[in-house]
Amino acid sequence: MRFVITLLAALLAVVPSAHAGPSTRWENIGPNGAGGYMAFARNLVYVLPGAGQQVFRSADRGRTWRQGRLFPEMRGNALAADPARPDTVLVAGAEGGGGAGSVLRSVDGGLSFSVALRTPSEVQDVAFGGGFSYAAAAEGVYRGIGGQGWSLLPGSPASAEDVHVVGPDLLVAAGGVVHVLRAGKWSVSDVPADKITSLGDVVVARKFSGGVHLSSDRGVSWRAVSGPWKSTWILYGGITANGWIQVQTLDGHFISADMGATWKRTDAVAKVDVYTEIGSFPDLPDWQWVYGSGGVYATADHEHFKRVGVPGAHVLSLAVSGRSLIAGTMQGSYRTDLPVAAQEWDFDGTAPHAIGNRIGALAARDGIVLRGRNGYRGSQDTIFVERSLDGGRTWVITAEMPGNTRSLVFDPVLPSRVYLGAYLINAFYVSLDGGASFVPRVHAGLRGIRTIAADPGGIWLADAGGLYRSVDAGVTLRQVLPGRMNSVLVDPRDPRHVVAVGQNSVFVSFDGVAFVEVPGVSSEQLSTIAIGPDGVLYLGSISFEGSSKGVLRSVNGGRSWTVFGGPDVERGVEALLVSPDGRTLYAGTVSGSVHRRSLG
Repeated sequence: MRFVITLLAALLAVVPSAHAGPSTRWENIGPNGAGGYMAFARNLVYVLPGAGQQVFRSADRGRTWRQGRLFPEMRGNALAADPARPDTVLVAGAEGGGGAGSVLRSVDGGLSFSVALRTPSEVQDVAFGGGFSYAAAAEGVYRGIGGQGWSLLPGSPASAEDVHVVGPDLLVAAGGVVHVLRAGKWSVSDVPADKITSLGDVVVARKFSGGVHLSSDRGVSWRAVSGPWKSTWILYGGITANGWIQVQTLDGHFISADMGATWKRTDAVAKVDVYTEIGSFPDLPDWQWVYGSGGVYATADHEHFKRVGVPGAHVLSLAVSGRSLIAGTMQGSYRTDLPVAAQEWDFDGTAPHAIGNRIGALAARDGIVLRGRNGYRGSQDTIFVERSLDGGRTWVITAEMPGNTRSLVFDPVLPSRVYLGAYLINAFYVSLDGGASFVPRVHAGLRGIRTIAADPGGIWLADAGGLYRSVDAGVTLRQVLPGRMNSVLVDPRDPRHVVAVGQNSVFVSFDGVAFVEVPGVSSEQLSTIAIGPDGVLYLGSISFEGSSKGVLRSVNGGRSWTVFGGPDVERGVEALLVSPDGRTLYAGTVSGSVHRRSLG
């Protein structure tokens, strides 16, 4: 059988839409699977997730979140909100390439930002206080008013990492120690510091390898803080809004309510993992928010935690099983009941593991859900196949094998046969017992499988080395198309209709034999493809340098495409799913969790 590639650029042109769909047509529905740096101002809270590309804002104590637009060519490191004007927000960060930095300013509550200050080096921190705004960078500390009119403070220390206003004074962690600006004069101490927190006149300075130090007079004098820990590696140290001194080391997490005289060990490490930051609303000092490895959590005792945000997770896979919508992310899977009513999805009181818990693939059929979890067995990359019989609420490991995965699919004819794609190895896996065990299919030509699609006659493999076809469950393979392929889809209504997705082009076949290329579909990387019951196709794209089209749509089987995206999904889409009734499109995004759009 001869496979033909025909280039019909004139006939199969990409049709651009007049404009992307309005942002109100997409809705961020969660899960609240991301954490980040926090800023509180009156009843507002802002979170800058670890991706550092946008800010999330909540005006109802974390029940719902609004996702801001992407930053203009900058990755954020820290943020601050003006307590006098809560809609004014600053973000410190680094510009792409060259080592330069910026301070971004928003006056609409973090929805959009513009560049307020450009610096020769990366900006490490920003702060408001005493009627001024401050930014810390390698060349020193900048001062402005309301985030505008910046100038370098004379005499400010180089290598500034953290800047903190304490009453009338300015304290800076720079060069590994504490510097103080008091009454117009700078002084320096030998107190180790890379982060500073304060409450009234009490200041706590911490350094990863330098311990925790406390001052009761705004940094005039200091004493070392000691406790029941033995480790000298300080993971967190600070004072919270209710006056507790908190220290976290490799030995655990400890709280002192009496300025370090006595200490209580908590279970915070087991519940939240490593602390990065603690914050509180001004009127709720006893209810503290913790940015830990698994996200942002609220607690009153650091023993019991409630997850509060934010919907900024990186979603790799999606599946529907019964009334459950399941999202596979970089830190585990989340589930919620359909129709989705809240951004907070399931939470069992324990933060997900931050490492070795990447859910690259999901598959659901007849009440059974399988997931491919990318983790480690010792130092070896390992795929753990796990099964759920309750819609993704609980999971049991059924098999494990070398590699990583982004594809898991049930055979449409034999439900007991399951295919598992792999990369980092030149193989994929086949199960004949519903995912309880797998046998490898090794082929030298494979470079890394992104997607497997199954039809009654065989399987299609979208691989880094091309599109492959097998009609004997992977025992033999035939290359159909050369070049990198990111996804492949078979029309369930007509298995002769196959759509393969390359880096920037789409290849379409209506007879399962000859493929036609639709070139130049997107200047960004194309990622994933889905189909609705009506045959309408949806295509995801990802941009690594700015905004992408997000989602494209084809109503003619893939012959032409229009933009179906919008600013809420412009960072990029990794997973797409059309609801079984065809009324809703779900998009798993790079840094915005899952977005929903009605299809009518």
